[in-house]
Amino acid sequence: MKKLLLLASLLLLGACAAMSEAECRTGDWYGVGERDGRDGRGSRLGDYAEACQKTNILPDPAEYSRGRERGLLVYCAPENGYRVGRAGYSYGNVCAPELQEGFLREYNRGYARYELRRDIDNLENDMVRYGREINRLSELIGKAATEDERRKLRRERDGYERQRRDAKSTLILLQARWLAQGD
Repeated sequence: MKKLLLLASLLLLGACAAMSEAECRTGDWYGVGERDGRDGRGSRLGDYAEACQKTNILPDPAEYSRGRERGLLVYCAPENGYRVGRAGYSYGNVCAPELQEGFLREYNRGYARYELRRDIDNLENDMVRYGREINRLSELIGKAATEDERRKLRRERDGYERQRRDAKSTLILLQARWLAQGD
């Protein structure tokens, strides 16, 4: 989860500063378009025009579009669709209709794999948390001053033990699915 938040933050920062002054002056609009296409981005030509406005340099729309179309051929390949989905990235509907079917088939397969791994990780984290709570409550039971307090703490601990058992059962099923699917 932390990795996804960091990646999202970096992408947002990158979107704010679409292009540096040096990049505007270089003017490799074909290369910029190709990179955007390979990354599965929609056209950012307007962002680049705005960023380069202060240098009085305008992007070359034809070169940018040619490069982006070439980059999209790489991005929209089915094997890349699997990688994009497996990484948990969203699809921005950028592939041409003739490429989209194969891309989406593999993207959906990869995304299902991503979701399964995410669910396994979440259950493993839950089980660790339940274990900590069980240990904490066991210590409190030993220190409780009254039988009523101990009973209340035992009930709470029993609830966490049930949750941990349920999570373990679900985890075993998901791990079996993970192994059966392979990568």
